[in-house]
Amino acid sequence: MKNTFFKIATALFVTGTIWLSSCTSDDAVNAVPVADKLAPDSASGGSVLTLTGSGLGEMRTIVFDNGNVPAGLNPAFNTDNAIVFRVPDTAFGGTQKIIFTNKYGKSVAVPFKVIALPIVTELSNTDFTKGTQVTVKGNNLNDVTKVFLAGSTAEAKVISKTKKQMVIEMPASSSTRSKLTITNSSGTITTQQELVSVDNNYGFFKDNFADGLDNWSWGGDFTASSKNVWTGTRSLEAAYNGSWGGLSLHSSAGISTAGVNYLTFWAKGADIDRQVSIKVNWATDKVVTIPANVWTYFKIPATGFLTMPVINDFVFQIHDDGKTIYFDNILLVK
Repeated sequence: MKNTFFKIATALFVTGTIWLSSCTSDDAVNAVPVADKLAPDSASGGSVLTLTGSGLGEMRTIVFDNGNVPAGLNPAFNTDNAIVFRVPDTAFGGTQKIIFTNKYGKSVAVPFKVIALPIVTELSNTDFTKGTQVTVKGNNLNDVTKVFLAGSTAEAKVISKTKKQMVIEMPASSSTRSKLTITNSSGTITTQQELVSVDNNYGFFKDNFADGLDNWSWGGDFTASSKNVWTGTRSLEAAYNGSWGGLSLHSSAGISTAGVNYLTFWAKGADIDRQVSIKVNWATDKVVTIPANVWTYFKIPATGFLTMPVINDFVFQIHDDGKTIYFDNILLVK
């Protein structure tokens, strides 16, 4: 009798345990996570976010649905009622959903706005005329809608764009130099980089020597050439063939320095680095090193250098033996 009772009790216990275990497992599998609040509801890459709710302890993935960008997930910072995580730096800007999925495949989606202002780290060219194409490198450029010359209504045309790179076509402009204002879905920024208008500044050389200049050069051949060009159709080929040769340009009328802020130019060096002295009216002397085989941009402040009211003589004199150097867009920038 006792033996029969023991067997029945054991069977009931095992059956109940199995039933409870099955219910617990089924409840977990069928449970849908609940999101109560995401704070903050908008932020930029790297910002810390907190989602509160219930059934959040078994989360395995967090994905920003614009571009399916995953966010890092550290279970040590998560509980059943809260998840702490960061906006990934790679997240695309704009309003979207963040999708949280647990180990059972159950998901909850929460609206969120990624603030991803345009970031510009590099411009392929700082000199422009109407129609010049400039490659802009940085981040958050894929949803750019407008590009203007700062402080003006001159709008550049967006030719192509990805998250990290954008190509624009420069507009006509009355500015001598300008930064860019760039707008995307997160807002508007002004670049640190500045572009210079070739058309609106005086140039000793653009595609050719400026009118009114006499070539008083020595120790070489100095001509407009299409062999190596930075912008436009021709550069100045300075084929120094003697020791300490000089590219010397003279203006009898004189070139005004009023309002000039910089002397700028591009130079492509020979097979080795060469030093060149820049002489103005034979009174000021600035020595620069032109790297070999690459185009390099030089921007020299007028302060302490272009102190004379007019320029009559402008010279690039090479140090030591002659080598061919190419110059382009030798400008006095206001």
